[in-house]
Amino acid sequence: MRSIVIIDIDTLRADHLGCYGYRRATSPTIDALADRAARFEWAFSQAPNTPPSQASILTGLYPSTHGMIYDDNRIPEAVSTLAEVLSAAGYATYGIHDGGYLRPDFGFDQGFDSYDDQQRQGLRTGLPAALEKVRQHQPGQPFLLFLHTYDTHTPYAPPEEYRGLFLGGIDEPTPGFEPTSEAMEAIRTSVWTDNPISIEPVDVEYSRALYDAEIRYVDDKIREFFEAIEADVPVAELIVVVISDHGEEFTEHGSVLHEKLYSTVTRVPLIIDVPGFPDGVVHRDPVETVDLMPTLLDLVGVPIPEAVQGDSLVSELLGQAVQTRPAYSESPFFGERRAVARGLERLLMTRSTGAVEFFNIDQDPLELTDISEETDQTRIDEMTSLISAWQGRVDAARVPQDEQATMSPETEEQLRALGYIQ
Repeated sequence: MRSIVIIDIDTLRADHLGCYGYRRATSPTIDALADRAARFEWAFSQAPNTPPSQASILTGLYPSTHGMIYDDNRIPEAVSTLAEVLSAAGYATYGIHDGGYLRPDFGFDQGFDSYDDQQRQGLRTGLPAALEKVRQHQPGQPFLLFLHTYDTHTPYAPPEEYRGLFLGGIDEPTPGFEPTSEAMEAIRTSVWTDNPISIEPVDVEYSRALYDAEIRYVDDKIREFFEAIEADVPVAELIVVVISDHGEEFTEHGSVLHEKLYSTVTRVPLIIDVPGFPDGVVHRDPVETVDLMPTLLDLVGVPIPEAVQGDSLVSELLGQAVQTRPAYSESPFFGERRAVARGLERLLMTRSTGAVEFFNIDQDPLELTDISEETDQTRIDEMTSLISAWQGRVDAARVPQDEQATMSPETEEQLRALGYIQ
């Protein structure tokens, strides 16, 4: 069985990578990986925020089923994670994570032989820790290495040598403005108040440039990792995945950070490199991050648990024609929002009111123009029916929460640094 490396770059939106058409040179290493791998053009996360979306990546379940929805939830013990299933199949399982919502307080350590917290130090310490795990690994035993980083999350503060990388041609920001977690969170939450804080266009572009510089920093660190690991485990022998839990908004839909189901937040990179599989496959129909767990289990010949709700993408990795499947996202906020993508159309629905928005994501990838008013009602009804049927299935499969998350002071401090706790 082949070893697996998952590089999970928190808060990385797909359309800020060169292989997804971005104009800036943010990702030469990831772009080169995509050239020899399969790239999923329209991969959707299951939620717009970290706890539910990361839980879906690691369990193959939708948030309404695994129950990791609010800040005080945790992954139930009854849920089988990817690490648990692979461990039972004889894999060594190593988790290197960047703290915050990925800490054991929330159940993300289930199934890992070791689960090392980098305490918001990102890949600066995460990559050496990952290399150490590989070098100490027992030869002949397959391993899962899950490597998570918040390096592209707020604060947008790339290392000094990267800071000016994309600032050329951008005016100076408003005096005193810096895109710290606290500043950006204050802007986001103020939208709900009678006195919303506006962010100047120049500050948006300044923030975007620093975010892009963070992406380039991560990309360079990944190159260093691939170069260093070659001496121990040739990259060509590994299944390598690049994925994110959600993207980031830069006022495209009236706010910043990540809280809405629009494609700016829920469209994520999904790149899977499998030795011996065709190079440069680009799959253009929607897929979901819940598909990662069954895909990896299928690739290494480990039975997929019956409870898993995602689908294996092995046929897509081989470039074979497959039947299009809907992709769903959900959020308990803004009136309980739900989204479904089918083909190159996507519908967002507010459950509390029944209001819908409809987009052609091929022509309008940022979902800026709602075309529900000029769309045939039959198509709208078909998409809302898909959501209703899906909601019934995931609710029926809901795993009871056996206990609530109890955050340690260290976890609270890490979440405060990320802007989640004031």
